[in-house]
Amino acid sequence: MEPISLTLVQKFELEKRSRDINAITDVQQLQNLTKELLLAWQQEIARSRAAVADVLG
Repeated sequence: MEPISLTLVQKFELEKRSRDINAITDVQQLQNLTKELLLAWQQEIARSRAAVADVLG
């Protein structure tokens, strides 16, 4: 599968968030952020799956 290109705005957001993550020194804070990101990722998969199902009928 070919990788999907990110927009310039997405690339800037990714860089900003990466720097934010690199600045975290509290393990608990990093764990909480990781859990939030995992949830967001799975929710995005569910939304994508629902959108495809809607298009396909």
